[in-house]
Amino acid sequence: MVKRLAQTPKSIRLGEQVANLLLAAIRLHEYLPGHRLPSERELCIRLGVNRMAVREGLRWLEQEQYIEIRRGRYGGAFVRAPATELTLERLRGKAEHLRQLFEYRAAVEPLAAALAAEQITDPDIARLRQLLMDEKDEESRPRRRAVDVEFHELIAAASKNEFVFNAVREIWIGLATGLDIIQAAPARRPESHGEHVAIVRALEAHSASSAREAMQRHVLATERTIRRAMVDLSALPDSSSESEWAVVGAPGAEVGV
Repeated sequence: MVKRLAQTPKSIRLGEQVANLLLAAIRLHEYLPGHRLPSERELCIRLGVNRMAVREGLRWLEQEQYIEIRRGRYGGAFVRAPATELTLERLRGKAEHLRQLFEYRAAVEPLAAALAAEQITDPDIARLRQLLMDEKDEESRPRRRAVDVEFHELIAAASKNEFVFNAVREIWIGLATGLDIIQAAPARRPESHGEHVAIVRALEAHSASSAREAMQRHVLATERTIRRAMVDLSALPDSSSESEWAVVGAPGAEVGV
């Protein structure tokens, strides 16, 4: 969950810092759609800022339609479910940004898996196994997204490399809007689960090469699905080639979400 603000450049307003931290938590599904954010008082304590900064951050999130402010006894700031049209609007003009993010992810997450394979602990493996079960049984798409994030963050943490862990978190924050656009793609669910199973088996075997390859297949499959969804929903700039976006990734990479 959101933590106390770290040292940041003085040029960045406190309210903006609060908004960025809360937005990251929302994008990482630490707060699910429909869930209430901590109260203003709680956020002041957790983040170490004044109420004015918290209110400024919440106002920005409300304006950008990430949260809804409800008044009254049972009011507060509630996370909004991402509507398809709003998600498309957020994606338009971001094709190049996503292309670079996909390249970055393809370099970082397989590395994280390879490093984790060499030093992952039995408790970590046990938790990954539990997450596989949760992922298979959970019917709620937002909760499955939360499980998915925890799965990838746990592997990144098992790499024992702080830079790699922070990079993976950064990637998932940036990837969130792309994942929002494919939330209604049931065909991908069993494929993604199977890829997660292969990753865990490679980690259990402490095989760095197998873990790297399994994660690479998984990353490319998700990339292909997001790109295809963007083409199908016309979320690309006019200058983008549909064929360029529809056929990407390694030959034979799985199609799905």
